[in-house]
Amino acid sequence: MTESDYPASWYAATRDADRPRPPLATTEEADVAVVGGGFAGLHTARLLARQGKRVMLLERRRIGWGASGRNGGFVGPGYAQRSGALIDRLGLDHARRLYAQSQRGVAIVRGAIAELGRPGILMGTGKLSVSRSDQGAGFADRTRKLAEQLGASFEPWPTGRTRSVLDTMRYHQAIHDPTSFHIHPLDLALALADDIERRGGRVHENTEAIALTRDGNGWRLRTPRGGVRARHVVLAGNADLGAVQPRIARAVLPVATYVAVTERLGPRLGEAIRWTGAISDTRRAGDYYRVVDGDRLLWGGRITTDTTEPPRLREMMRSDILSVYPQLGEIGIDYAWPGIMGYAPHKMPQVGEIEPGLWVCSAFGGHGVAQTAAGADAVAAGILGDPSRWHLFAPFGTGWAGGTAGRAATQLAYWGLQMRDWWDEKRQAQNAETLRT
Repeated sequence: MTESDYPASWYAATRDADRPRPPLATTEEADVAVVGGGFAGLHTARLLARQGKRVMLLERRRIGWGASGRNGGFVGPGYAQRSGALIDRLGLDHARRLYAQSQRGVAIVRGAIAELGRPGILMGTGKLSVSRSDQGAGFADRTRKLAEQLGASFEPWPTGRTRSVLDTMRYHQAIHDPTSFHIHPLDLALALADDIERRGGRVHENTEAIALTRDGNGWRLRTPRGGVRARHVVLAGNADLGAVQPRIARAVLPVATYVAVTERLGPRLGEAIRWTGAISDTRRAGDYYRVVDGDRLLWGGRITTDTTEPPRLREMMRSDILSVYPQLGEIGIDYAWPGIMGYAPHKMPQVGEIEPGLWVCSAFGGHGVAQTAAGADAVAAGILGDPSRWHLFAPFGTGWAGGTAGRAATQLAYWGLQMRDWWDEKRQAQNAETLRT
């Protein structure tokens, strides 16, 4: 695979026709330079181009090459950090406004798909967050109370209703969010890049930002063959920003997750999963999946700080699927790939102005597609003179993520969370068996 290729995935195999963009070979002027051609950078550049700003986006490889073009494709409100934890830390009003910003991100993605005239990018609506342990009699009341506090539209489903659409004894109650949907993420990334150019912005691929320095009242980005002078620079990469901004690179951990797409499964898939929306479980390190292409199952899961691809990845993903839906029987995996996401230890995005004219829009690992748009919207508003949205993210900061020690600590934490999930399910199964006898 050369640097200009997309990693092998179902998304790459089914993507729209795309055209390579030339590397930047001169020194140019812009109002805003954006580093990173994933969703955070693409949404930022597009929102600013819509407001008439001269925007230049630099991508080290291809548009959507990284996690943005390889993820689960889920679009919905909320963050990786639990809403209850945000309320405890920030207070209800601040947490509610943060949630509203994530809802704004959902609307931006949905609106972009409509404006681009690309309805095929949207692949299904609704999302179920399912529990693998019984949440007890108070589950429905707790869920409704939280939805009311946040101004959310999600609702509780009892176990019977959950199992009526997902034929597995693994699941109990669920939270249904009708505002969520799922997409073909690589096609969305390519469409956003096209729209930036239609609006007068410039997009350069195979262009690595290798240095960033002050230049009067603005900044100068240097690339191997040229550069950009701009009043504002938006860093929309992750842990690969070391040469440009070591502070941001040190604040983000590279964490791997995996996605697989099965062969065509025919009617047996529809018998097991009678739901066209997205599905994820509420374990601390859980599975997420959806039906694509009519009768294929796209399945994601597993989290690790070891970013090398496991040698038996397809077998691992097959085992995970069959642990939930054993009735699918022998299934072939046509595609399996890793995705490397940027993860902040505080489980929130890093969004805001870190020096005058220097912005960060990063660490969206584990959040979903909508949150990249929410962060981009906050940064774009800040550049245009409204700091209120990015100030919502200010309490989380861009502190050091711990380097190698941080990765080891994060991996240990994940293993601990997985063990707690395993023990919760085992204990509940034992209790159920005792009741039956």
